Amino acid sequence: MNNAVQLWDGHLSVITRPVPHVQNPLQVVIKITYSAVCGTDLKILEGKFSCEKSVILGHEFVGIVKEAGSEVKHVSVGDRVVVNPNTSCGMCDNCTKGQPHFCKFEGVKATIGIRRNGGWAQYCRLPAKNAIPLPHQLSFELGLLLEPMSCVVHGWNRLQPINPDAEILVCGAGSMGLLFMSMLHFRGFREVVVTELLKGRQKIAQRLDFGFQIVHPEILISEARNAKQDGDEDWGFDIVIDCTGDPKTLELGVQWLRQGGKFLLFGISPAGSEAKLDPHEVYAKELKIIASRINPFTFNSSMQILQDMGERYLSFEKLGMRTFQLQEFTAALEVQRSGEISKAVFEN
Repeated sequence: MNNAVQLWDGHLSVITRPVPHVQNPLQVVIKITYSAVCGTDLKILEGKFSCEKSVILGHEFVGIVKEAGSEVKHVSVGDRVVVNPNTSCGMCDNCTKGQPHFCKFEGVKATIGIRRNGGWAQYCRLPAKNAIPLPHQLSFELGLLLEPMSCVVHGWNRLQPINPDAEILVCGAGSMGLLFMSMLHFRGFREVVVTELLKGRQKIAQRLDFGFQIVHPEILISEARNAKQDGDEDWGFDIVIDCTGDPKTLELGVQWLRQGGKFLLFGISPAGSEAKLDPHEVYAKELKIIASRINPFTFNSSMQILQDMGERYLSFEKLGMRTFQLQEFTAALEVQRSGEISKAVFEN
């Protein structure tokens, strides 16, 4: 049988259903090894991000191909795979412009784990094109990080160029903030400050032992106020990366940036959110406010980055991740929300 955690009209429950089988020649069925809880999943459960009324959540997962349709050529039964949950039609105006993450048709309707059943289960049937072979150099544990890392890499690419001596602020030390921290350290950046509200997440960030300064946001608010009073125009950052999704971070980030600075809006704010900015400050500092949405063209290329970074940076233990069984979903979500861990992982 196939146990799964299903969302129905805002409520989660464990259900049991038959193991799925392929229904057309271009599908596969995956026996799931690990599936993770993303911050977006928590926003869905809080009603801050839309999804289907009835769906099995989970868009970060890895596993083994159990069944493959007759026309599937790139993977076979028994292969280890990682799932790219995003898809596109390839034919609409946005797709043909090289912007598949803005797909008008299939992309909007077909995101695995949000618009169709995903990885919080023992088995998942999905389009074969979303199942990507996992190189033998990558463990399932590293493979599970491929989807979030591919989003980080897209944001990283959007920020380029970055001066080697840039002073960088990362707002939020949840799972995505930790991945950005790891990427920055791996790329040689050392002048990095991280803000985080929750003490548990502060401790996880400190345990990475990168030498980055980990502070409560109020510390920077106070420093910025003092710098303004003292006329210190050198205080601030060249880059601010927001991983919180809190609109207030955009307001503060603009104030904390130096002239010529860049703000990366990476965290997802609820639709209809508002932030108050001083356009003159944006103009006077000649700031760039950049947004980053999912992972166009970065999923496969991020595999090499994961291989290069390896367990030195990206082990479950280092990143404050913890495994749970599916039936422990309530405890898993609670402990992730508390900040005691960065990411809950369901293990089959």
